[in-house]
Amino acid sequence: MKKFTLILFFSFSFLIYTSLSGTSAEKGIIIDKDLTVQIISPKEGEKVHGNITIEARVNHPEAVKYCEFYIQEPEAQDRYGWKDYFPPYFWGGDGHKLDTTLFDDGQASAVVFVYSGDNRSPRLQKRVHFIIDNGKPDVKIRSPKDHDIIKGNVLIHVDAGDLRSRNQDAGMFGVFIYVDGGLIHKLTQSPFKTTLYTCLLMPGAHLIRVVGEDTDGLKSSDSIVVIVDHAASATANKKVTE
Repeated sequence: MKKFTLILFFSFSFLIYTSLSGTSAEKGIIIDKDLTVQIISPKEGEKVHGNITIEARVNHPEAVKYCEFYIQEPEAQDRYGWKDYFPPYFWGGDGHKLDTTLFDDGQASAVVFVYSGDNRSPRLQKRVHFIIDNGKPDVKIRSPKDHDIIKGNVLIHVDAGDLRSRNQDAGMFGVFIYVDGGLIHKLTQSPFKTTLYTCLLMPGAHLIRVVGEDTDGLKSSDSIVVIVDHAASATANKKVTE
């Protein structure tokens, strides 16, 4: 009787071990061969504005530890990382939306990395490219030019308009001119021009940043770096003050 019971015990243990091993093997097969990820929103090449949802779905979530999202705004690197551990997977978590008005209009992308088990490297990834189009105002510094050497009184000339606005009644609320982070002038009507008195600045590099805001509250910006050299030649100074 004892011998029979012992045989049954070992048989039962072997079945459990085989079952668990089979489950692990099946997960391994899923991870290596069958696992796929799709970004449901936004779609590839889609034009977006306002608040958008960034959502990814995996065909075998039981094989996934977590998904990690990043956003690439126009002319920037991947940033604003977010990990979601439960399907369906959302950047920022379920119900959270990305406010695209915080970014410049233009080409952007979202990428999701899928991690499984204890792996430190993602098993797979998916990226979609989309276009942010909130109809923000166009803002461009016409003069001086980036990395110009300047002295004396220098004209700052800005082109700003709101031709792409989604609101037909929208217009420019103002153009704000900053030097090294400090506001030096607010312009409310075209032409958007002001004078920079370099005698108030130390020699060296200085940042000029211009922010244009329309009547809908949407903003765009442009920036340049200029070099103040009080001993610069008259020719160089004339070049940047025309």
